[in-house]
Amino acid sequence: MGNKEPRTRLRGSITMAELARKCGYSKATVSRALADDPRVKPETKALIWDMAERYNYRPHQVASNLAKRRTKTIGLLFPSAPRTIADPFFLEYLHGVSETLFEQGFSLLIPQVKQQRVTETIEQLIAHRRVDGVILTEPRLEDERIHLLQESNVPFVFLGSTVNEDVSWVDGDNRGGICQGVCALGALGHRRIAVITGEEGLVSAKKRFLGYQDGLAALGLELNRDLVWPGDFTRQGGYAAVASRLNQIRSGEVTAILACNDLMAIGAIQALNEARVRIPEQISVMGFDGIEVGKYLSPPLTTVQQPVYSLGREVARVLLGLIAEEHGTVHVTLPVSIVNESNTIGPAAPHGAA
Repeated sequence: MGNKEPRTRLRGSITMAELARKCGYSKATVSRALADDPRVKPETKALIWDMAERYNYRPHQVASNLAKRRTKTIGLLFPSAPRTIADPFFLEYLHGVSETLFEQGFSLLIPQVKQQRVTETIEQLIAHRRVDGVILTEPRLEDERIHLLQESNVPFVFLGSTVNEDVSWVDGDNRGGICQGVCALGALGHRRIAVITGEEGLVSAKKRFLGYQDGLAALGLELNRDLVWPGDFTRQGGYAAVASRLNQIRSGEVTAILACNDLMAIGAIQALNEARVRIPEQISVMGFDGIEVGKYLSPPLTTVQQPVYSLGREVARVLLGLIAEEHGTVHVTLPVSIVNESNTIGPAAPHGAA
């Protein structure tokens, strides 16, 4: 009895080597006992578990995860230039992703990706299972990343719907949201509505353009190619689209502009302000995404708002479910809504009034 150590819980923690010495067994036996290995006798397990509790032993998390072939790390890929993590949309989205993953004990690995080295970056991530799963953005109509990840058997999910039915994704209602925006402008009397499209080749750009056509059809209007202005989802792209078409705007050929994301809408507003075209008296401007910065414009940007933070949380939740094998392929579409109404949009100006 005199040789027994007190059973009080000690502060701090000890290493496995120290625990093994106190138990009088090898590190291998201690490791097996803590993992509930059936090769270790029940009485030996009981002793080792008791000593581990007494001395507040906590296994090294990285080593424990490696033993389970888990890294508790998620690879998160963002678009390459000109769109990067500095885009306010992706910063809000990252907040939702990271908060959800951290709550579950996962870390994020965000590699720098160059456009010409996307597949190489993914190969490095999945080599030797450096990550438990991968989150990607902006699926393309022809996307080589999908085949590569499917071959690797690493769970992955996209922010944005894909053309592949067997791929998990989370998205906002791109097509329905743009259609909603066109109809809202139509309700204000607009019939000459220009659209600034997104980056060619992206599924989201195609869906938003289809939504524009849906909206025109709902208003009984034909598609006018002179009102389709190519963009690239950047502020500079929106600025250039408008700056090169000021004559159309001043002549009244265009009474409203619907940009397929908020950054392009902000660029469009900058070009209009520089040209002294009044918003919304002379022309209405609407965006899509609902990024936080839009609220701080003067006036605030009227936009079709996606639940950006919720998109991030949902993407992380779906991926964690795939990793845990709780479900198969998942497709999630979150609703959108128009916010900051009557700020940068108003009744259509009479023809020639601009």
